[in-house]
Amino acid sequence: MTAFNSLMRLTLRNIKVFVKDKANVFFALMAPLIVLALYVLFIGRMQADGIKEALDQFGVSADDKVRAFSDSWMLAGVMATSCITVPLCACGIMIQDKNRGVTADFLASPLPAWLPSAAYFLSVAAAGLIISYIVLGVCFVWLAVSGSWLLSVADVFGCIGVVALSVLSASTLLVFVIGFLSSEGAFTGLNVIVGTVTGFLIGAYIPVSTFPEGVQYVTLFVPGSYSAALFRSFLMRGAVEEIGNAVSPQFAEGLADSFSVHLNFFGESLSSAAAAGILAGTVVLFGACCFIAAIVKIKKNKI
Repeated sequence: MTAFNSLMRLTLRNIKVFVKDKANVFFALMAPLIVLALYVLFIGRMQADGIKEALDQFGVSADDKVRAFSDSWMLAGVMATSCITVPLCACGIMIQDKNRGVTADFLASPLPAWLPSAAYFLSVAAAGLIISYIVLGVCFVWLAVSGSWLLSVADVFGCIGVVALSVLSASTLLVFVIGFLSSEGAFTGLNVIVGTVTGFLIGAYIPVSTFPEGVQYVTLFVPGSYSAALFRSFLMRGAVEEIGNAVSPQFAEGLADSFSVHLNFFGESLSSAAAAGILAGTVVLFGACCFIAAIVKIKKNKI
């Protein structure tokens, strides 16, 4: 059996173990579900009322456009959190294998020393992509059914590309970090912390522009912030343009800035291309870190 076949088989095995654990899959989606629940119960009405009051000053009634704007903003937060929490929960297989002695069996087997680590990364990324694309499909259905669909074909493909980039970024970072953990308690604690804090730091609950300036700077060091900004740029572009046509482009841009559609990068508005470049840079950076960590582990086991 070639190394490639072994890699594919081991990757598939890891994915099956993750998917069979229904509770793990549910908790992977817990953070996006919380965002959705908070929006439906509280945040959505508050946002819509605030935008409507601003439009009333211009004598404009645009309930459908306001709903599209608010729904798109919320779904951007759902997608950004999903692309982080799903890979995180998929990393649980790494901890399970360590505690059950499976990792030691891999080391004693004739498999190449690098292969298990590569299989873990591929399975985490694959699980993240599969579930995140399902969530994206649900988001598209939500927009279509609610009458908030203002996306172009380019926006749809843009969202598809952002999912891939976001999941790869989160997977490389999380596989690197989880590689240093060995207990399920530590992993559970990290899972809870990341699932709770991520939604706030990337502005999934409230716009980043409402945070204190110091906190806004902290969010710039969280890769998920750039994922959220990219999702907003595609999901909300049509809604922003519609409001601009109904009132004025200046009003629409001001509204977009207040909802952090354009990420404030140390005082400058960050373009979508720049956000994508930074996110791609995190993939390269943490991918290199994973590679170096794997090399160090291999040398340590040979000693």
